[in-house]
Amino acid sequence: MEVIMSLEEGLHEAKIKGAVTSLNADELGKEIDKAFDGLGLIIDAKDMEYISSAGLRVILSSKKKNRDKIFKVINVNEAVKNIFDVTGFSEIMDVSKAPRHIDIKGCVKIGAGACGECFRLDDETIIKLYYEKVSKLEIEQEKSLAKKAFVLGVPTAISYDIVESEGRLGVVYELIKSKTLSEIIRENPDKVEDYIDMYVEVCKSIHEVEAEPNSLPSFKDLNREDIKNIRGISDEEIAYLNKFLDIVPDSNRCVHGDLNMNNIMVENGKCLLIDMGEFSQGLPLFDISRLIFSAEFAVTLDENGNNTFYKMPQSVVEKTYNLLLKKYYGVEDVKDIATKDPNGKWLYPLAWFRTVCALLKFDRWPEEKREFAKSLLREKLIPFIKEQEGK
Repeated sequence: MEVIMSLEEGLHEAKIKGAVTSLNADELGKEIDKAFDGLGLIIDAKDMEYISSAGLRVILSSKKKNRDKIFKVINVNEAVKNIFDVTGFSEIMDVSKAPRHIDIKGCVKIGAGACGECFRLDDETIIKLYYEKVSKLEIEQEKSLAKKAFVLGVPTAISYDIVESEGRLGVVYELIKSKTLSEIIRENPDKVEDYIDMYVEVCKSIHEVEAEPNSLPSFKDLNREDIKNIRGISDEEIAYLNKFLDIVPDSNRCVHGDLNMNNIMVENGKCLLIDMGEFSQGLPLFDISRLIFSAEFAVTLDENGNNTFYKMPQSVVEKTYNLLLKKYYGVEDVKDIATKDPNGKWLYPLAWFRTVCALLKFDRWPEEKREFAKSLLREKLIPFIKEQEGK
């Protein structure tokens, strides 16, 4: 047996190779005892061939010592998983099998985002295949949030198992003969208005759900993590961004995090949500403002004037979201949104905030876009924050 200890994304990881028997279980115990410093522990059993009762007792002891910290046994093969199941260990700790392999050769890519790409596997299922930078814990979190959303009555696709394809991890979702809203509008650009009512309905269906306090991640907290990765502005300006989140009204309403057209699947005239990695609770305006960000502030065009993110003419994108805003709020002009929603004044400031966080996060965007984000921060957002502080 060989145990390789490492620290991955703030958690201890123990990779176990070979067979854990009564002869070496104590050695395993000594190695993983190093993980009792307030951090969680992941036991990667991908190369574990067998585990005896003595080894199971060591793992149980480790689980108890870690108390309420993250503790998982992952990538177990069928034989080892059977040992955990028969002994009842799978009922008292998180034990998961190695992901099954799926071949996506020939599958149509139906969308892409910051975390991964979606492929249609067949008429009944799609796979969201994550980029290598996304950890298994983040993928498990998204799968878990999708299940929570489904239980709360949010119209989202049923998530199945975590799989592997081309060296990347993914999640399989049930979607019967469906297309993304982007695909449908691309195919029928003259019928945009026909699809807006469905779009509005699915947006409201998530925003009308109120979660129990602290039962879901806070969307404000997710945004604070983004602020930590901003580059190219002063500490004082960073402080203003955190101050902005402090003064944004709180809410326990459900928030999707990215309600763009690529994350809406249409099935039998109804919309289903995918990409639930940021499903959380907060002010619904966070969601709506991000649509403004994608349609107005983060636009890149190809040589034909098509929006490269939505793969359709920018004029169609603008028409779609303008109609969405009007119907969502029941106004004739988007300038009147504040008359319908007491928090409406936060809509564009939230869009500016999203623009600053997204375009200045790390160094992914070109300098022209980064300078645009800085100007929004300095000329629009900070003055707004100062104005609110003075009230």
